Amino acid sequence: METTRASLLVRIKDPGDSSAWTTFDAIYRPLLDRYARARGLTHADAEDVVQHCMSAIARHIKSFDYEPATGRFKGWLKTLVNNRITDLFRKKSHVDGYSAALDRLQHREPQPDAIFEQMWMEQHLKRALKLVRQEVEEHSFRAYQLYVVEQRPAEKVCQLLGLNANQLYSIRWRINRKIREYLKHLTADMES
Repeated sequence: METTRASLLVRIKDPGDSSAWTTFDAIYRPLLDRYARARGLTHADAEDVVQHCMSAIARHIKSFDYEPATGRFKGWLKTLVNNRITDLFRKKSHVDGYSAALDRLQHREPQPDAIFEQMWMEQHLKRALKLVRQEVEEHSFRAYQLYVVEQRPAEKVCQLLGLNANQLYSIRWRINRKIREYLKHLTADMES
C-alpha cells in the first residue's frame, strides 16, 4: 500500500526524493487548480496561485512540523491557497477595478471552505480509485466503473459483462472496502 499522507509530508522534506514530490504533485496540484478555478479565477490566475502554493510548500515544508493538536496539513494548505487567492484579487482590484468581483466572490454560495472540503475529498477519492484500479482485475474494475461511477443499471452491467447480480454486488462491496481503506490512509492525520 502506498505511504500515508503523514509519511509523504516527511518524505517531501527531502528535496531529492523525486518520487515523493511526484506523488505529492499528482495529488495536490489538481486540487489547488480546481479550487482556484471554482473560486472564479481565470486559467492563468489559477496557474499563478498553484505555482505560488507549490513553491511555498517547497520552501516551508522543512520547517513544517506535523502536530495534530495544533493544526494539520489540510488546514495549512487551505489557508495558504485562500490567502493567495485573496491577495490576487486585492492586487487586481487596485489595478483593474476588480473590487465588485471580489465582493461577489466572498458572498456567493458555496463558501470557500465548503468548496475546498469537497475538492479535497474528490481529489483523494480519485487517487484512491487509481490505486484500487492497479490492484483489482480489469473485469471487476470495469463492472465497478459502469455500475457505481457511471451509475448504469445493474441489469445492463450484468448483461454487458456476463455477470449475475450477486457477483456485481460483491464486486461493488469489495472495491468500496478497498477505496475506504485507501481513503483512510490517504487522509490519515491530515484532516483538520
